[in-house]
Amino acid sequence: MVNTYHIQIFLGSLFVSIGIFLACSGQTSQSQITPETLINPSTIDNIDEPQISKAEIVPTVFPTPTTLANKEPTTSLSSNNADIVSTSALITQVNNEANIPLGGKKGGSLKLASKDYFGSLDPHQNYSASYSTWGIGVIYQRLLKFSSGPNIVLPSKATECDTCQSWEMLDGKTFIFNIDPDVTWQSIDSKDLGNMSVEDIKFSLERQMNINNKNADRFHMIHSVESKPDKGQLQINLHAPDADIFISLADGRSKLISKSHSENSNYTDSGSLVGSGPWKLSKLSENSYSILENSYSIPNPPYLDAIEFHILPDQQTRLSAYSVGLIDVYNIDQHSAKMDISFADPAPGQGFEIAFNTAIYPFNDFDIRSAARNNINPDEIIKEAWNNQAFFSLGFAASHSSWIPERSVWEPYFSPYKQSEPFEQMVPIDIITSDFGAKFKKSVEITSQHLSLAGFQPTIHYVNRRQYTELQWKGGDFQVLMGPTFPHSSTNAFVIPILHSKGKWNTTNHQNLQLDEMIEKQSQEYIFEKRSKIINKINSQLLEKSYRFMPATQKNLWAWTEDLKNIHPNFSGFEYTHWEKVWLDR
Repeated sequence: MVNTYHIQIFLGSLFVSIGIFLACSGQTSQSQITPETLINPSTIDNIDEPQISKAEIVPTVFPTPTTLANKEPTTSLSSNNADIVSTSALITQVNNEANIPLGGKKGGSLKLASKDYFGSLDPHQNYSASYSTWGIGVIYQRLLKFSSGPNIVLPSKATECDTCQSWEMLDGKTFIFNIDPDVTWQSIDSKDLGNMSVEDIKFSLERQMNINNKNADRFHMIHSVESKPDKGQLQINLHAPDADIFISLADGRSKLISKSHSENSNYTDSGSLVGSGPWKLSKLSENSYSILENSYSIPNPPYLDAIEFHILPDQQTRLSAYSVGLIDVYNIDQHSAKMDISFADPAPGQGFEIAFNTAIYPFNDFDIRSAARNNINPDEIIKEAWNNQAFFSLGFAASHSSWIPERSVWEPYFSPYKQSEPFEQMVPIDIITSDFGAKFKKSVEITSQHLSLAGFQPTIHYVNRRQYTELQWKGGDFQVLMGPTFPHSSTNAFVIPILHSKGKWNTTNHQNLQLDEMIEKQSQEYIFEKRSKIINKINSQLLEKSYRFMPATQKNLWAWTEDLKNIHPNFSGFEYTHWEKVWLDR
């Protein structure tokens, strides 16, 4: 039986603002499902492409210890929880250090470009990738981190310890983390802040949980945090089981800060920034760049001497800077045939989405809705609008590559090749969209042509982004909606508010008790294999019912200089520890 409290508490106070549409960011009613929703106001900047990599599949999203070479984490199980098995069955060790080639070259400065300046120097008041992944936020560590390396198949939200050594699950709502006692704070003004304590981590999490914090929604399921300094342990208590809790703890915005230092800092100048990782802030110029120096204060420090983050808001400027060697890594905004792609990373949850309003004519009729879906050709959209740098998905962030339906699964539902007979009489429909860039505009036009062949008479209406967000996407005022969906970084952050019948943003107005039951069940299922089976059933249900889907899901495209070596990034969840493993062969 699903704990109903898990559903009701799932969003509490949410900092709602569908950033993907506006580049900007409540209380929910008792009748609504209220899930975690990770809002990234800068997603509109990244709406133009994602990535793919090959390696070994890590069959779990549970954290794996990185500091205990020959010791697996242990799990204490309550006698009445038969569904939770020992961690040895859940965890696949991730040892990326073993995959790093020998002979890495020491020294040099890696030059990266950030799209915008950081809105705040307070690490808990920033929710953009510019700060967390491409800026000074990389000086901080987290309790967990996302795994990266040559043995990780993307997309993946597999996690491992960052400042912990191991973890235990006492029951579905109680977790014990054994904290690494050797993590040290960086010194400031020659003042030694000592080692990171359990109290520091407790303070950091509770500070982020504060309702006034911009990232508070990420920790909505945490009921309380307890420190056990005598044992070097931190205990996290949840309101109810949450299968995505590790993703939240590993999120790149979940920074750990010094309690004593933070209480005496206002985070208004660069001198107030103190981290614990291998990078230490050396220089910060407003609207210019920051330089992080290798602190060399940890065992096995990075190869690089420094990382330079240049603030380059203009796309053409970033491209020019990369072309002449002023930056080493370039996030390709619009793929050009002349640009060599170094890395393509799948980004489930980002791309071109189609939604049918099941509450109004004609898409309240399942047969009509199916006919519309059948005549849409994802291949043509991907080829003509996305330059073959996209793939089909159901629109939610996938924790594992196996959660993305294979072609053999989705293709039978999109069969223009079978070409169903058009309606005897043309069916007029209104398509609502906005200006989200060339790829989206082309996608809408192609889809409109597909629907015309099916016997529909589509009219495309372009509205401004604010109207699209407020009236259409959030308000449900549409017949057909085409455009990006809202930014989210976990499966539950999408399926509960959007796909559950009582979801806050179920603007397709569908009612499906069978789907609701599956959504609720998977949200609390910690065993990867069991959750995967439910996810696959959800995929089948969504394909069959055709409420909404994403015929073209993005790949983030990257190019980097040939002398950048050993780079195996996982940009999922604002991850940035891959910079610690690269070197420059110059």
